[in-house]
Amino acid sequence: MVAISILGIALVALFQLFSMNLRSVKKSEDYSKALVHARSIMDETYALPQLTDSSESFDFEDGFRGTRTISLKSSEEKVKMYEITATVSWLPSGALELRGLKTYYETEE
Repeated sequence: MVAISILGIALVALFQLFSMNLRSVKKSEDYSKALVHARSIMDETYALPQLTDSSESFDFEDGFRGTRTISLKSSEEKVKMYEITATVSWLPSGALELRGLKTYYETEE
């Protein structure tokens, strides 16, 4: 009877560890997908020939939502610096934010 009780307690502990491990794997997978989406938003923004202050939203196929915000941080003579923020969120309550800068130098034509 004691051996069965000890075995039962051990099995419950193992199932709890297994459950925690599955939650951790899911959370890690969500963060990895969010990072890929955020990097794609940033890369797309860096490839734009000219930036202006704006905000845009994206819906991804796998339930993730993204937002890109571009704002002018400084403007001196011929140099403009923009801050780019890519935010990706997912249900139930996850969110990831990346920030970057892009600088333009205006040449005389």
